[in-house]
Amino acid sequence: MKKLILFSVTILLIVQTKAQFVNSIGITAGVSAGNQKFLFLEPLSISRKKYIVGFNASIFGEFFSHDYARWVTEIQYDQKGSIDKQPEGNYGNSLQYLSWNNYLKLRYEMYSIIPYIMVGPKLEYRLTQGTSSPPITGSFLPLHVSGSFGGGVEFISYSRFKFLVEAFYNPDMMPAYIGPNLLIKNKNIQLRVGVKYQFGEQRESCNTPTYVE
Repeated sequence: MKKLILFSVTILLIVQTKAQFVNSIGITAGVSAGNQKFLFLEPLSISRKKYIVGFNASIFGEFFSHDYARWVTEIQYDQKGSIDKQPEGNYGNSLQYLSWNNYLKLRYEMYSIIPYIMVGPKLEYRLTQGTSSPPITGSFLPLHVSGSFGGGVEFISYSRFKFLVEAFYNPDMMPAYIGPNLLIKNKNIQLRVGVKYQFGEQRESCNTPTYVE
């Protein structure tokens, strides 16, 4: 936890220096729909649980100013889990994570919007666990790795503030829970909106028309 906080502070300090490779900084917030896959080992079987709705928020930095490719690094808070429906009742599984995300961002500028796609890994740190499913007898891993890919739209403006809308699919790349006879993987769908502050030029340029008298 201390290492993740130290990393986020370091990112903010780097951004404040306005080094040339820092393009912009921003924040996002939105909703998450999470579910889980229970993999039982003896006998071998898979049980897919129902979705639970949560919240997500992040701070991010966008680096380099290439017209079509950029790097985005992000510290994100996210709620995950599932609803485990059983004949005797419903069991709620709630998890809260703090993650360090790194994305390759591929973008294309149009006249009024900039559509883009993003893909990359997430290192997730478990903050809290509230699980009531009977097969879950221990703790979820403190650290695990997931993947994330999605896209968004940035709205072109002539100020330094740019508004954006994004959607992501976030499946675990490794089990988040390892028990005596049970492995659990999280899956999350995120919808979020955000705003970023862009350093340097106040307008995008690669496909924006210019007129010369």
